[in-house]
Amino acid sequence: MLSFSVDTLTQSINSIKTDSSAASGDSSSSSGIDTLVIYSASDSIVYALETKTMSLFSKSEIKYQEMDLTSEVININWDNSTLNAYGVIDTADTSGKSLRGTPVMKDRGEAYEGKQLGYNFKTKRGRIVVADTKMDEGFYHGENIKKMGKDVLFVADGRYTTCDKKDPDYYFYSPKMKVTMQDKVFAEPIYMYISDVPVFWFPVAVFPNKGGRRSGIIPPAIAEDAKHGRLLKRLGYYWAMNDYMDLTATSDLYTKGSWALQSNFQYSLRDQFRGGLSGEYRKMLEGESSDPSAIKATSYNFNIFHNQQIDPTSRFDVNFTFASNNSYRNTINLNQALNQAIVSNATISKSWEGTPNSVSMNISRRQDLINGNISETMPSVGFNHSQSYPFRSSKKKSSGGTDLSWYEMVGVSYRSNFSINRAKTQQTVSGIYRSMNGIDTLTNVKDYRLNRSYNLSQGTSINISPKLGYFTISPYMSYSDDRTFVNNSIPDSSNGVLISRTEKQWSRRGVLSTGVSMGTKLYGIVQPQLAGIAAIRHTMTPSLSFSYSKEIVSDISRPKQMTANFNLGNNFEMKTTSADEEKEGEKIQLLNVGTGISYDFSADSLNFSPFSLNYRTSIGTLLDVGGQAGFDLYKLEQVSPGRYNRVNKFLISEEGRLARMTNFSISLSTSLSGERIKGLTSSKDSSAPPPPVNSYNGMRREMEDPDFSIPWNLSMSWDYAESKIPPGHNRSSNIRGNLDFNLTKNWKFAVSGGYDIVNKEIVVPSINISRDLHCWLLNFSWVPVGTYRYYAFEIRLKSPQLQDIKITKSGSASGIY
Repeated sequence: MLSFSVDTLTQSINSIKTDSSAASGDSSSSSGIDTLVIYSASDSIVYALETKTMSLFSKSEIKYQEMDLTSEVININWDNSTLNAYGVIDTADTSGKSLRGTPVMKDRGEAYEGKQLGYNFKTKRGRIVVADTKMDEGFYHGENIKKMGKDVLFVADGRYTTCDKKDPDYYFYSPKMKVTMQDKVFAEPIYMYISDVPVFWFPVAVFPNKGGRRSGIIPPAIAEDAKHGRLLKRLGYYWAMNDYMDLTATSDLYTKGSWALQSNFQYSLRDQFRGGLSGEYRKMLEGESSDPSAIKATSYNFNIFHNQQIDPTSRFDVNFTFASNNSYRNTINLNQALNQAIVSNATISKSWEGTPNSVSMNISRRQDLINGNISETMPSVGFNHSQSYPFRSSKKKSSGGTDLSWYEMVGVSYRSNFSINRAKTQQTVSGIYRSMNGIDTLTNVKDYRLNRSYNLSQGTSINISPKLGYFTISPYMSYSDDRTFVNNSIPDSSNGVLISRTEKQWSRRGVLSTGVSMGTKLYGIVQPQLAGIAAIRHTMTPSLSFSYSKEIVSDISRPKQMTANFNLGNNFEMKTTSADEEKEGEKIQLLNVGTGISYDFSADSLNFSPFSLNYRTSIGTLLDVGGQAGFDLYKLEQVSPGRYNRVNKFLISEEGRLARMTNFSISLSTSLSGERIKGLTSSKDSSAPPPPVNSYNGMRREMEDPDFSIPWNLSMSWDYAESKIPPGHNRSSNIRGNLDFNLTKNWKFAVSGGYDIVNKEIVVPSINISRDLHCWLLNFSWVPVGTYRYYAFEIRLKSPQLQDIKITKSGSASGIY
């Protein structure tokens, strides 16, 4: 028998491996071990040549392929490729029950710990006595754990939890467990314990054993609807087909005969494309099916979306939704209920690199869910040649256009578009029609008017922007040509019979426009060098433009248009004095004020437009202020009770004042938050898969996880607006706010809402309370008043693998619980 002392172990690990292999006749090779085994110990290594066994004492370590084992004592048998590791009694413990140096094995990122561990290098099978194992987000404890190959564990008297406490808040116990690493855990039977108290039992259970997407049954929520009875909500299955696509299929089943089916298919290839198909079909029954007065309603909605960057110059985007007009009524989700119109689009576009040319094709559809009106464009095809400079040489184009002659500044552009439009509009028809049984009177009969139009529009423009001293002058000329053919089908009962009358119309309009604009910048600087102020700068940007347009081709004679516009921008900035001479002071935006007015030369009176004023400023980072106002130069005169008209009389000459205010608005907003607490993180799990793009969750709102790392957050806003156009004097004023704060380290309160000052009404208040229960999360959400008032209570596990294990209770004004 050979004994290696501590001094001997000062040589390299590889040297020890060489010596022991030579002494044993290359035991690793003869035992079937096909790679290097590295071992070390802080006390001694004892090797027996006769039996081909080796013992490592004190802080022993074995490294073999992806396995790393540490233990107080490790015994290796090179003849059969097995090892046995165990801890020793801790002499510091007077009871003699504690062990130190118990084996810990790490294999491919997973950790196994127990009192005693056995392992076979050749079969990669092992056995752990009274073991604790951590895999991904879960912890396993078992009286005996057998490792069968690389990926399978058998656990006797096993316990599984995601709670990292020594005495976990909850766990699942099973006398028999099979663990497939990075896949699933099978248990038969399974008991759930909360604070060591059993709360439920299942004959068999399957748990996920990895984060991210995974296939499985979606457990339903048990609910109750006052109109349709009790129900199982969102019972279904999630199928993670592969890394690029998945499918969710769910159902709602009511005890009184109503039902609904939902599905959501998604696919994605990173940085290339993503899309999906989703839909819902719902059949609702109020009353007994055999009752003639029972109300039956069927609704559906279907969505398809696709986003793809085909190449750097081509893109394809689709977002189309089809729905029945009553689909928004079968939900209490606030966003769905307020969305009473559906807008769909599909666009493919292509541009050519290095040229100003691009083409696009678009299909769009808008459906009003209230009255059923539909408008469609199928398709719209366009070509666009953005501004180019035909008289500029290629060399000057690449240099950025410096030192150009006036003719090299001439720019031209062209656009064209062809579209087919269709509209279906509901209208009421009344009259008399004759039927086989006599004469019937039509009263408020609803029918639809069908409009179809074909439109070709094109236009070209030429402009130049030379700089003359301190002024930039930009003359331009453009021509646009629009040709439209309209084919309308109109319901008509004027002859006593309800018929569909067809109207066809052809029109063309060609408009020649020209104009010129001029602009400059003026600066004023004051350098007070007081109170830390280095300078204040005032920048004025006046601009004056003149435009003239006339129809040179038209089926209908229209007057020419000739207008002038004047705008003035004012920007006030301040620069502070820096305490460090090597650094510049801070630049602060003080105030932005803009004004504008126009004059119509074509009008026979009331040539001046109302005078506009807008303003915006920020008081540091604490307060944002903005608003606008309008002023009219002309007098108002009453022409009849409750009716006023503008007359061609200036207020300055009639009443001695320059203008009267027609409208005014102002808004103030602020947002403040506390500094993020170090060591705390949000309850949101960044590794959890995102929710479906279209989630038809009509049961309740999904409650967002709170962020306990931000101690408090406050945002408030106030807006005021009024219109002073007689006879009305309309005003609106609202205060809105949101406050959330940590009452303690684990309690968070959030309150949001608003108040209508004019109508003295509370606007959609909501209260949210959250409690961090270590591995559990409690959420309570409440909207106490309003059409969409509801409440929702939830206690659930925070672990993304077990997020469907929860207790929920909710209710709403529509009677869904």
